[in-house]
Amino acid sequence: TKHALIHSNEEWEELLAYSFDQIDYSRLSELVVRSVKIKQDVVEKDPFERNIRKALNFGHTTAHAFESFAMHSEKPVPHGYAVAWGMIVELWLSHRLCGFPKEKLQRTVRFIQEHYGAFPITCGHYETLYEIARHDKKNIGNTIHFTLLSDIGELQIDQTAEKELLFEAFDFYRDSVGL
Repeated sequence: TKHALIHSNEEWEELLAYSFDQIDYSRLSELVVRSVKIKQDVVEKDPFERNIRKALNFGHTTAHAFESFAMHSEKPVPHGYAVAWGMIVELWLSHRLCGFPKEKLQRTVRFIQEHYGAFPITCGHYETLYEIARHDKKNIGNTIHFTLLSDIGELQIDQTAEKELLFEAFDFYRDSVGL
């Protein structure tokens, strides 16, 4: 999902159209190979993560907070799931800060919720999640840095969000996944 979002509308549309209810393994294999190629191309263009490679961080800032929080709760979650849930938060930030289209936000959120479920958080967890995110290794000082999108394939690297806005993004996440 992440690679489609950072790459192109065509890739994203194909992923959303794929039926996980009636799996076509040949088609699924094609999608996976293309996803790996997208990642490989990004890494080759920026092997030291100085610019475009930060695209691969999309969803990860929040994902790492979810993962750390889950580990402290002794209920670890798979990394891919955490990234999917993190993308919901970061797509909402993308919408608010960079103008990411609302319709694409809603379609992506539905896809993630259908295929990844939800990570259970309450409003009482926001402060802890914020503090975890603030200490992410990719931040500069105490400022949380995100890779956001102004549209599919249009990256906005090293974006920041105030604490209150991140809490609003957590509210959106909870509402979107039915918590």
